[in-house]
Amino acid sequence: MWFDKLNIPGRKKPLKIYHRIVFFFILALTAVLTLSFLMVFFFSQQLILNESKATMIRFNNYVINTLDENMPALLSLPADQRLEFISEKLYPYVKDNSLIAYQLKDNQGNIYQSSEILTDLLVAENLDKYNFHLFEFSFNDDNDQTITVNSLRYNQIEYYYLGSYYVLEDGDIIYLQIIKNLNDSYVFMTTLFILMIAISILGLIAIILIGIYGTKQTLKPLIEISETAKNITENNLNVRIEETGNKDELDQLIMSLNQMIKKLESAFNNQKRFVSDASHELRIPLTVIQGYIDILSDWGKNDPQLRDESIEAIRDEIQGMNKMVEDLLLITRIENNYFDEDFIILDISTLLEKIFYQCQMIDPDHQYIMESCDHAFVRGNEGLLIQAIRGLLDNSRKYTPTGGTITLSCRVHSKTTNEIIVSDTGCGIPAAELDKIKERFYRISSDRSRATGGSGLGLSIIDSIVSIHRGKLIITSEINQGTKVTILLKKQ
Repeated sequence: MWFDKLNIPGRKKPLKIYHRIVFFFILALTAVLTLSFLMVFFFSQQLILNESKATMIRFNNYVINTLDENMPALLSLPADQRLEFISEKLYPYVKDNSLIAYQLKDNQGNIYQSSEILTDLLVAENLDKYNFHLFEFSFNDDNDQTITVNSLRYNQIEYYYLGSYYVLEDGDIIYLQIIKNLNDSYVFMTTLFILMIAISILGLIAIILIGIYGTKQTLKPLIEISETAKNITENNLNVRIEETGNKDELDQLIMSLNQMIKKLESAFNNQKRFVSDASHELRIPLTVIQGYIDILSDWGKNDPQLRDESIEAIRDEIQGMNKMVEDLLLITRIENNYFDEDFIILDISTLLEKIFYQCQMIDPDHQYIMESCDHAFVRGNEGLLIQAIRGLLDNSRKYTPTGGTITLSCRVHSKTTNEIIVSDTGCGIPAAELDKIKERFYRISSDRSRATGGSGLGLSIIDSIVSIHRGKLIITSEINQGTKVTILLKKQ
């Protein structure tokens, strides 16, 4: 920012965003106030000066009307008494306008002055240098007479000057010269200028203080965001930034940051859980492997049968560990939305039919039935959904006796969801265990797990797959009656 290039004494670092906003606010406000001040003062000045000109023109018209109204009386008087008569008629007007002075002259040399200053002002040398005529008229399109008001300066004082004449019925001419002192106008403008400067300064100070307070209040969420970010560590990801409630851009930023912190917390928790689960579950096979190695070391060197059995057992344990690590990595990838970009529109009925025919081919020991297979469109990852359905079928196959029935169906569940159902006639699951079987490495019984070769991760993987599809996994079961698993997925 160009603010950072300012050579401010004592400043070594770039301006903070708070200072930038306040500084820019002050500059912008100062510019607006200065422009407003100049415009108001200019128009006020023009208004005042135009009013002074209008006052002089009104006085000139008043003199002309006075002459018209008193024409018979003027004609009855001698020439040397006419100007005095007119001045008496003008006195009521002049006494209320002390800054207006006038001079009356006629073509016979008679002069009347309302003020002594006119003797110094109304001299040819003084007026000639301003390049205007003593008596100046112009006529518009309607042949109406217009009068020009000129300005002059004498002894550092500004005056307005107006000159005109009037022809009496007997041919005599009366010349009228009017002078108005602009001192009152300039005093008023000076007072107005000082008053506007004072108001502008006070207004600027008040608005700056309000701006500083408002900026602090506006940026308060950003300060809280900064403080929260400082407190976020690997072991402290449960903090959240409080929303302002204004539903503005800052609230959107806060919501985005809270979502990011939530994702970070989830990622760290998944990582910790992965390490914890892996270390816990790998301890047993590693102990078994270590045991067989000790046996080989002590007695297996000269016993081929014992050696072959130990090697085969170690190979089985290693394969089991590999499978378990792969399952854990798959769960972690699913929970971290690794597969989100591969979501497409899928028809579940097509996938179910494909899996159904495959199961009939590879498992002749069970009877497979397709109850219904309606078109059900969802948005998801094809590979993961196939893996989830196959996982459910694999569980049913393991825990259903030979000759038992496994049923598949796909149909519309409601206006917003579709459902996939896999049910069997197997041994069932105890009711007390239903809430726990989705947990990682949870086994209903060790004997059952050993018989089927399970690691306790199958349903956990399926539940994670359903969760990233924003679906729900529902399991119901009765002992010796069978198990029913329902997957509810949102419609596309």
